[in-house]
Parts: sequence; structure tokens; C-alpha cells
Amino acid sequence: MTDIWIRSASNFFAFLRMDTSAVTSSNGAGSGTVNGQFYGPGSEPITATGNDEVFFFVPVSDTAFALRSIVSANAYLRMDGSSVTGFNAAGSGTVNCQYYPQGVQPQAVPGNDEVFQFVSIPNSPVVAIRSFNYPNAYLRMNAAGVTSRQGNGSGIVNCQYYAPGSLPQWTPGNLEVFHISAIPIRTS
Repeated sequence: MTDIWIRSASNFFAFLRMDTSAVTSSNGAGSGTVNGQFYGPGSEPITATGNDEVFFFVPVSDTAFALRSIVSANAYLRMDGSSVTGFNAAGSGTVNCQYYPQGVQPQAVPGNDEVFQFVSIPNSPVVAIRSFNYPNAYLRMNAAGVTSRQGNGSGIVNCQYYAPGSLPQWTPGNLEVFHISAIPIRTS
């Protein structure tokens, strides 16, 4: 597994945040909070105990992955795109967390809301994050309000619909494109 952070391409200081403090058992609708967190100029998330903005990148197939919290070994990012059936300027769907027992991880099978795919955006350094289960649903982070560090995070994370054959574009204000970076694991 590799540690990664996910930064909004539309707000350079906003990083995806997953609060897993309420993720204590499996829940069909998921639990926990996924939003954004502010990191000032020259700073970015590091691998450290209690850092809600760093994730374990967990490959689950040749083309799919899951994102596990480094804070909770049982919490994975979850995206329910079942209601994402057309473009909605405010986004739709639900992005939160799901609990998996120790030693169990999401699998790339139909019906699994905890598996994703990176989608390269041509001629750009950014990617989109697509649901494996709902291939027209892409992760969306509205980080317009992420302007200072908040203990509980801020911003809105949900989904956006893209029709078959279309992709998010790397344009100003696009909320469905992200910068991803691997983080060196700190041992001290």
C-alpha cells in the first residue's frame, strides 16, 4: 500500500478529508464525514497518526483501487452514485465512509461502493476519480469555502454525472479533477 493525498485542482489549498471517528461498524448507508481541509502555502498533508487527509492507496484489481483511512484501519472511502443520473450543478449522490472488519478489504465486484478508478485527463497533470460501481459518477469536491483550517473540515464532497464517452476536463473551476501525490512514509 502507498500513502497518498488528494488535492482539488480548482482550489490549490483544499485536500480531501475523511473523518472516520463515527465509523465503528458496517452500515449500508455508510457513516463518517468526507469533506475538505485547508493547507496553507508551502504545506501539504504528511503521514502522521490522526491525519484525516492521508489515505492508503489499496489496489484491488489491475484497474481499480480503494482508499483506506490511515487513522482507522477499518474505514474506506465510499461513494454511492445510485442517484447520480444526470448533471446537477450542486452535485448529487453520497460520499462518506464504510467499515470493513480487520483483514478484509473492498473487492472490484458489482455493487461495491468502496472501489474506484483513476481516469487520466488528456494533456494534463490531473485525474478524475470514477466509481467502479457507477461508471458515470465521478468524485466532486466543492472547495470554494475551504479558505482556512477548520477542525471539522469544510467544503462539500459528493458526485457529478458524466455521460458515457465524456470526461471531466482540466479547466478553471472544474470540481471533478484532482492532483494525487504519493507521500514518503515517515518512520520518526
